[in-house]
Amino acid sequence: MLGPALSELRDRVDTDLGGIGVLFVGMSSGYILGSFVAGRMFDRFAPHSVYATALVLLALGMVLVPSLDTLPTLFATFVMLGLGAGSVDVGANTLLIWELGESGNRAMNILHLCFGLGALSAPLLVHVGLEFASYLATVLCLVSAVVVLGAPAPSAPKTVREEHTDTTRSLLIVLSAFFFLYVGLEAGFAGWIHTYGEEIEFSDVAATWLTTAFWIGFTGGRMGSSAFSRRVRPKSLLSGSCGLAVVAAVVLVVGNGGTAAVWVGAVLMGVATAPQFPAMLNYLERRIRVTGSATAWFVGAAGLGGLTFPWLIGQWFDVSGESALPWSMLILGVLTLASFAVSNRTLGG
Repeated sequence: MLGPALSELRDRVDTDLGGIGVLFVGMSSGYILGSFVAGRMFDRFAPHSVYATALVLLALGMVLVPSLDTLPTLFATFVMLGLGAGSVDVGANTLLIWELGESGNRAMNILHLCFGLGALSAPLLVHVGLEFASYLATVLCLVSAVVVLGAPAPSAPKTVREEHTDTTRSLLIVLSAFFFLYVGLEAGFAGWIHTYGEEIEFSDVAATWLTTAFWIGFTGGRMGSSAFSRRVRPKSLLSGSCGLAVVAAVVLVVGNGGTAAVWVGAVLMGVATAPQFPAMLNYLERRIRVTGSATAWFVGAAGLGGLTFPWLIGQWFDVSGESALPWSMLILGVLTLASFAVSNRTLGG
């Protein structure tokens, strides 16, 4: 919701693009902290109680957003939202792996498809009204918390499979670099594509639909990867999707703000980024023992990418205008592809 709501929030607190970009920093800071704290909590405490608490924290943050009109209070609220979101992400991914193990390839893709469906609806809901979108999210978080508390929770596997590599800290750092760069690519594009559309003189409605086009491509990519997850190895899916993200960025750079190139590039970027997070988790489930603490490294690195790159892109926007987005996507796309190649080589390819 933050990307589509950015212009309204910027006007409400009377700041510029670089100033309002600090909300990305606030949410990502909370996300990183929530990820690492939750990772340890899922390993030690009743996992569904931890998960439900995170959902309640999200609900509290969402109900506050429409009533705030100063940058410091919005920043604090988005830190709270980040805490809840990081905890939910660690919990959802870890508990699904604990429940299904190596048979969870398709389920993991469906889990992340739900993220795409939520993200697809967010620009449209914000366009209807930020208050409506925030209050609806509040209700859904609270209902989800009740459902979670009424369901049996899985526990961590007690045995380590022969094919699993020891998860040393140095290995976790190498693997986490992929998530850091990938989320920088995805969150940077999703967060700034609406503003990019406005900067190249799209109307507000067209810029909203441009954001929606990205999420339509993203959701389609998640649906496609779910359908083919039993036929295509995670390694092949990752190689192809990382390469397609570079192609999408090239279309945007070469197109230089042209209408057709922008729409094609947005949809392609959605399709390309969609499979990468769940495919990498499925790939790693086969190579390492996934604990709450290990997942916290990956989700925390994702949060750090969401903190670093959208903020940097905002600063680049202020300096050089709309060209910041296509070029930053090309750089991040190439780095993400290289990071997966390094991870694959480190794990024995």
